[in-house]
Amino acid sequence: MSEYIHTAYKKTARIQTVVCGLLFSAFSFTYLYVFQSDILEALHFSLAHGKTHFAPLASAIIITVILLLLRWGVNSLLGLKGNVRALSYFPSCLILGALTDVGKDVYTGGYHTFWGWMLPLVLMIYIAVAYWLRRIFRNQLNHESNPIILMNCNILIVIVLCLMAALIGNTNRAFHHELEAEHHLRLRQYQQVLKAGEKSLEASRTLTVLRSIALSHTGELGKRLFTFPQHYRSGGLFFADDSTQTYRYTNDSIYYLLGVRPYAGEKWLTFLQNICYKGTGKYTALDYYLSALLLEKDLDTFVKAVNDLYEIEEELPRHYSEALLIYRDSHPEYPVQITDSTLVKRYITYRERQVGFTSYTEERNRMRREFGDTYWWYFDYQE
Repeated sequence: MSEYIHTAYKKTARIQTVVCGLLFSAFSFTYLYVFQSDILEALHFSLAHGKTHFAPLASAIIITVILLLLRWGVNSLLGLKGNVRALSYFPSCLILGALTDVGKDVYTGGYHTFWGWMLPLVLMIYIAVAYWLRRIFRNQLNHESNPIILMNCNILIVIVLCLMAALIGNTNRAFHHELEAEHHLRLRQYQQVLKAGEKSLEASRTLTVLRSIALSHTGELGKRLFTFPQHYRSGGLFFADDSTQTYRYTNDSIYYLLGVRPYAGEKWLTFLQNICYKGTGKYTALDYYLSALLLEKDLDTFVKAVNDLYEIEEELPRHYSEALLIYRDSHPEYPVQITDSTLVKRYITYRERQVGFTSYTEERNRMRREFGDTYWWYFDYQE
């Protein structure tokens, strides 16, 4: 009878080893390839200085295999057995978490992380504690427990360690959206850039700028800019000066797109105005200038720029027409007519919808649901 129990225990132990290995492998690959691929790409770019190509599938597979081999080596070293055998996955899960705990300063010069000293320290403590516990509980580790308890305990340990790795890694969705948009922008996949974080009403300044660059490349800056959240006025067209916010793209990328660099200390609106009126910038500069004026809600200057820089017979992009409809409300003598009857009817509906609300907050939210993709909503409600 005891021999039968011993055989069943050994068989369960082998199955448990395979199950835990498969569970960890599935988690590691999915975590790296699906959820943290953009983080790995950023880290790879920083370490390789952009000189080598990043392969997300191969990277996820190779890292997972290395971590499995590490687990095998740790278990051979520590000799963990029984219900705590899966604790040998601790170093692998810790490294997995540390590898994806990358912050916004990943592209700055001399990038370093506290994991450089924390990881070796934690691993040394882990090895020391594991050795100490193995000596104290040697008899318990050699005891053959119930096979079901053996399986459940080890699976639970692997699940807890995987959760630990996920909690250590970077889970900032805004950061992931920025890296995703940046990745597609580098590949000139402009529509994919616009899909990054498209369902969120929040948008960081970096993501807002990356979207603006993509829209400029597709010629849709005046047509779709306000279909995305705009929280930074004209600053949302340029990166912040803080290098930890700009990643691989900087304002130099925008100056190249515009065809001209500003003078030292020159404000962006002044810079855009000068290159448009002097004709020194590329064709993209006009949309940047007009969009900046709309973002600042400066309709008087916007209308003057449209009159000066646009041909009368040209069809205006949607947001420009929306702005002119607002302008005509206070300047009925303005001669330019909006010929898009559908847009005019929608504007009339917009004005009609603005009455009957009990509070400003209710009005703002209700109007966003129906007209949040228009310049009208931005002009009236965006603070």
